[in-house]
Amino acid sequence: MDVIRTARLTLEPLEPAHADAMFEVLRDPVLYRHLDSKPHATVEYTREVYARLATRTSPDGTERWLNWIVMPHGAGPVGFVQATIRVAGTAWIAYLFAREAQGRGYASEAVGAMKDHLVERHGIDRFLATVEPDNRASVALLERCGLRVAHDAEAAGHRVDPIDVLYVG
Repeated sequence: MDVIRTARLTLEPLEPAHADAMFEVLRDPVLYRHLDSKPHATVEYTREVYARLATRTSPDGTERWLNWIVMPHGAGPVGFVQATIRVAGTAWIAYLFAREAQGRGYASEAVGAMKDHLVERHGIDRFLATVEPDNRASVALLERCGLRVAHDAEAAGHRVDPIDVLYVG
C-alpha cells in the first residue's frame, strides 16, 4: 500500500503500530452514535483489530482491506479512511474522525484523496457507502465527495441496514 499525501494530510497505511495513538480517537463514545460498533475498550483490542486489518485481506480471501490513518502534516492521527473491495472495480468506503478534527475539511480531503488513489492505483470506478440519513455531517461529506443516494436498480442486491441509506458514486 502506498502513502497518500495531500496539501495538508498524510494518509499512512494502517499498521498495528498506530494502535496506541488511534486508541484515543476510537474510544470517544460520541463518534459511535451513528455506527453499529462500539468504542474500543482497550488499546490491546485496537492493536488486535489493526493486526487483522493490516493483513489487507479477509480471512476467506473474498475482500481486500485498504485502510489508512489520517494525520495532518506534523501532527498525530485524527482519524482513518478505508476501502473494502469485494468486486473488481467497486469499493465500499468508510471513515471516522476525531471530534476535534471535524469541521476542518480533513475528512473531505482524505476521502477525496483515497478515492483518487483507488481510481488510479486499483482500477476502482464505483464507490459505495451507507449512512444514517440523520447523520447530516456524513451525508454532506459523501455528497461533497461525489456520491449520491442510490436509486432502486443501483441498490438491488446490496444488503443495507433498514436505518441506512446507500450512496453510490
